[in-house]
Amino acid sequence: MSAIASLTVVPRDSITELARLARTSPSSFRASLAEHGSRARQEYDWSGYCMLYVLTYLEERGIDLESPEFNADSEAINSAYGLTTLITPAPGLSEQLDPNAHREEELVAHFEEMGVDFEESGTAGLDTLRLLRDSVSDLRDDQVLLINIG
Repeated sequence: MSAIASLTVVPRDSITELARLARTSPSSFRASLAEHGSRARQEYDWSGYCMLYVLTYLEERGIDLESPEFNADSEAINSAYGLTTLITPAPGLSEQLDPNAHREEELVAHFEEMGVDFEESGTAGLDTLRLLRDSVSDLRDDQVLLINIG
């Protein structure tokens, strides 16, 4: 079983409409996302599960990626599109995602806690942090990074 993580940059003012479409017409949601969203500058090459484990790692360390203003929208999108995280630019977030602020051993231990033990887990974790940091740093105030794991 595998999963893919995709990163899409969407206009901030389109989130409410995307959530509405997710509730009413998942196919229209996907069409609207394709029309209004654009792929993040970098592709994610690891399994979507690696992204998921890094997201839980960050959450356990009190690094909140999702803005509370989008909680209801995120829930609606999750119901139609799978596990989705909506990230907005926030002061200090890029620094919190800096791979140099995290220890590879802690990432490896977290992956092991999640039941995943593979030789490159530390590298996967650091690569994921780097991608998240770079993607968040690229965001303008009027954009949201939509991460989907499916």
